[in-house]
Amino acid sequence: MKTFSKFFIILAALIVPLLACSGTPSGGSAFSEGGALVWSDEFEGDSLDLSKWNTDTGTGKQYGLDGWGNEESQFYKAENAIVKDGVLYLEVRKDNDEENLVDGRFTFPYTSAKVTTGGIMNHDGTVHPPKFTVKPGMRIEARLKTPRGIGFWPAFWLIGATTNEYGGEGVKKLGWPRCGEIDILEMRGGIENRLNSAIHFGPYWPENRSEGNYLDLGDGNMADEWHVYGVTWDANALHFLFDGEAWHTIDLKQLNKDSKEFYIKEAYGAATGFIININLAVGGHYISKRLPADEVFEEDAPYEDRCFMIDWVRVYQR
Repeated sequence: MKTFSKFFIILAALIVPLLACSGTPSGGSAFSEGGALVWSDEFEGDSLDLSKWNTDTGTGKQYGLDGWGNEESQFYKAENAIVKDGVLYLEVRKDNDEENLVDGRFTFPYTSAKVTTGGIMNHDGTVHPPKFTVKPGMRIEARLKTPRGIGFWPAFWLIGATTNEYGGEGVKKLGWPRCGEIDILEMRGGIENRLNSAIHFGPYWPENRSEGNYLDLGDGNMADEWHVYGVTWDANALHFLFDGEAWHTIDLKQLNKDSKEFYIKEAYGAATGFIININLAVGGHYISKRLPADEVFEEDAPYEDRCFMIDWVRVYQR
């Protein structure tokens, strides 16, 4: 999800041709069934399980990523991650306060939330040890419901733990995108019937690369309906999953063979695995820096419209 602002023009030029046509589910039950459950969170109780998750806070400025690298407009707070009735809500609020005051003005007029099993990544590595990583040969799925309307950018994504300085003795500390990134779900607010998925890889900017696709849900709507989104991969291929069906496949083996300088095997075959991230951004380059309408935050407005909802997250060893 986090494509830094100075990379955006290059990435956009690369991604657009790849997203020229939508994907379609292609069966693929062999990729989306079976396996032993090795990690999960069902979001029971009344608070986030901090033995499984960290919460990122602030604007990213503390990591050299002001606006989280994408000119986003939210200030992340732990209190915006709310667990109730078996669901994790990442809620956007328009609530300026002293904590949100930057250089004498409310530069980030919204608050929201991000949860991660690792820590925030920049080009020098991350600052928290990972609590869990998804490794090649595993399958991760989450049952999700998105916010509704222009200005919201929900994302369910993975970042290579090889960026992490706590990865273990002898583990290389790699920056983005050489560490690898897997965007399982991204949605441009206002287009709730289009699921966007992609991977990022390769040398550092401006030689970085991405490959992805989108799934057109037709009359379906990710804000109206709960769906299960996932991914599984091994040394040969990566499969994006939607409601138990493999809808898009990336040939990792061929990609590595064609362009070894893209570090495909290094990133997507790393034994350190990938950190789980779930967040709800506001504005940013990916959605043309558009912002929500003020009506979304009125007292009588539907609460769920400004929330990214997570019913559960589960990881299986195939």
